[in-house]
Amino acid sequence: MSTNPFIILASAVRTTSNVGSAIELPKNLKALVAMLNVTAAATDVGDLLDVWLQESLDEGTTWNDIVRFTQVLGNGGAKKYIAKLNCEAPAETEIGAPSDASMSVGVVQGPISPYIRAKWTVTDAGTDNASFTFVITGLAIR
Repeated sequence: MSTNPFIILASAVRTTSNVGSAIELPKNLKALVAMLNVTAAATDVGDLLDVWLQESLDEGTTWNDIVRFTQVLGNGGAKKYIAKLNCEAPAETEIGAPSDASMSVGVVQGPISPYIRAKWTVTDAGTDNASFTFVITGLAIR
């Protein structure tokens, strides 16, 4: 059974790096599908947007990367990327230090913590005009 799609991070123009608010996920997840929808990108090829989804077991004190979307170039136009997490898969790594915005592009399969958030970095090529408009939606499948 799936729940209705929900907003992980609301649509907005973003010109600086930041993090979104923590969202509590439903219990007993089988899967989580997340979509990064970039509706407008900055103008310079050197402008970059990197976006992660992170999990927290301790209600927001410690964050760990679980998804890193493909990097968006400033002159790349609108893009959509979808990440699929299988929460019932065996954990890919049983023990490891938390990673905070250091994960390579991809998804970490396995059980996830009850809280998630988005984190993003905006890199300006040097002309002070980097801006990206994007939203992240999710679908929790139980």
